[in-house]
Amino acid sequence: MSTRDFWHLQDWNDLASVRARLAGGESPTARYGSFEETPLHLAAAAGAAEAVTAMLAHTREVDIPDERGRTPLWWAVEHLQGQTVRVLLEAGADAWRPCVGAWTPGRLALTTGLAPLVAGTPGVVPLTAAQRAAQTRADRLINVFSAEKIHTEGLGVTFTDVLGEDEVIRRLGADPAKCPVFQQDSEMDQRGLFDAGGNYAVGVTGTALGCIVSQPFSNELDDDELARRLAPATTYSLFFNPKGGTSGTLFRDGTEVRHEEVGSLTPFADDPPEHWLYRFWQRPSITLPYDANLLAYACAMGGITKATARDCWALSCGPRRIVRCR
Repeated sequence: MSTRDFWHLQDWNDLASVRARLAGGESPTARYGSFEETPLHLAAAAGAAEAVTAMLAHTREVDIPDERGRTPLWWAVEHLQGQTVRVLLEAGADAWRPCVGAWTPGRLALTTGLAPLVAGTPGVVPLTAAQRAAQTRADRLINVFSAEKIHTEGLGVTFTDVLGEDEVIRRLGADPAKCPVFQQDSEMDQRGLFDAGGNYAVGVTGTALGCIVSQPFSNELDDDELARRLAPATTYSLFFNPKGGTSGTLFRDGTEVRHEEVGSLTPFADDPPEHWLYRFWQRPSITLPYDANLLAYACAMGGITKATARDCWALSCGPRRIVRCR
């Protein structure tokens, strides 16, 4: 973003500043920034309802799109800003206008507490029973990971549908009898626990539908190698790079099916529907603590579609078993 764009995008959520700038001839729909966002987009996302009202008196472009086709209403919905959603709808914003592929602001809002604001708007497309059920399942899994304090920076975690800790340990090339069960405790020195396991040590914790293989402080065991050892299986490996960005890889029977960056931007139209289901679109991410939606997504993609708070202890309190894979 240029210096000019930076300064033009400042203070558009402050009512006094907005009034002064509008009186000076500045446009609420001038495009700036890498996404060609407008001051109206920014004020909508910030929840500055009075500023949005003031801007709408100076423009009829209530549904002006940014570079990706997203309207101010979309920005307000993805930031869960109910006040600005209401103001924009009252000004004639179209909740059912496709913004990213076929995805509309109204479709997103129906899965949140904003649903009553769009439920009666013209052109409403209610969720089907199947869509409601799928969202409920996803949100339950997100809630499971939200309940535990999980430190994700530098975390490598693989979810797999292989049943039984002993079976996973054998596939990793170790003897289950030599991998005792540890007391899971958030106060335990997990780094010391893994260091004691030596190079390529991973944690293994069983769940009712599979296992969680964790590497909290490194990603020494390559995802490809881990998937190869666990095959035949479905696995999804997630790595929270401490240098920035989160990547995920889906494997089936040791073969890579999908490698992706997850959670950094609103999904694109051709992204998998699960990206929308697990709320990659929702901003700010602080509404979903501990990267809970990314962990829930990875868990489901790895074949574990149900989990409990106790299962999450694998990441918050440490694994049940430590396995040295070499």
